[in-house]
Amino acid sequence: MESDHVGVASGDGLVVCPGCRTADSVAAGGVHKGRLAIRLASGPNHTGDGCMHFIEGIIIAGMAAGAGKYYADDRGWPWLIPVGLVVAVLIVVGTIALVRSEGKDKRRAQAGRPRAAEIIATARYCSTCEGVFFPRGVPFAGVLAPEQFRHYVWTEAGYGDQLDPEAKAAELPLKVVP
Repeated sequence: MESDHVGVASGDGLVVCPGCRTADSVAAGGVHKGRLAIRLASGPNHTGDGCMHFIEGIIIAGMAAGAGKYYADDRGWPWLIPVGLVVAVLIVVGTIALVRSEGKDKRRAQAGRPRAAEIIATARYCSTCEGVFFPRGVPFAGVLAPEQFRHYVWTEAGYGDQLDPEAKAAELPLKVVP
């Protein structure tokens, strides 16, 4: 006789999926391969400290200033020197803005990781349905598409604005109130 309610043990115990009624599921945080791991990612992948972007920006700014000087001397157009310098300054300002923005996004992602880990710890991925569900039915009773799941996790963790357009557009079902 098949039971509609399954006791959820700690760890990776068998849990029946509410969508397909099979027990072919794994912890959502346990998926680490390929495109699926990206679709179920707990947060944005921020690597590096911005130093490389800063170095690249300085090199490009130097090239812009040098190009202005080179072409001013080569063609006899002295007005290209200030143009090259202005472009170089704009590149440096843009680079600094980019590095600051990336740093801010990285700090928000790090601050939200504990909340994301808390949500993911309670979720299961069903390979038959190709969806994610919460065994206790809270906050959602049914199966979520990976993009819906990522939308929920990232939004709850505080970095939903960094979602790709596909996941941002994923509509979530109504939450179940515990």
